Amino acid sequence: MHTHKRFVRALALALVPALAAGCTRGESGHTVTGQVAWAGGQLGGHFVEVTRVDDLSVRGFGTIGPDGRFALERLVDGKTVPGLPPGEYQARLILTDEGDGQTRKLKLPVRYLDPKTAGWRVTVPAPGDVTLTVAPK
Repeated sequence: MHTHKRFVRALALALVPALAAGCTRGESGHTVTGQVAWAGGQLGGHFVEVTRVDDLSVRGFGTIGPDGRFALERLVDGKTVPGLPPGEYQARLILTDEGDGQTRKLKLPVRYLDPKTAGWRVTVPAPGDVTLTVAPK
């Protein structure tokens, strides 16, 4: 159990520099909002992360609310700003572990934790809300 917590904390700490590397100072940000649709449980408090397909250093992230909704942000000069530069992004989920054991109870298919296997693409600017659907298997 402690090993899992340490892994999640290490992943979270590793994510910060990766997001900082994705700073896109000269590119304007477009608002991206959406919802994770999953009948298998509550994903509130977990994260959506997107990575631009043609430049893996360009990343965005958003906290999933209790209703499954999220708004993507990015880091610019060490500050969180709303929106993303234009482009094609691949998406994945990042699960948090707050020590309450809830993450282990999720029956989420593992493929949604890797942007290469999740199968989600997000085009920015998006014509409307983005829906990321979690299929049962």
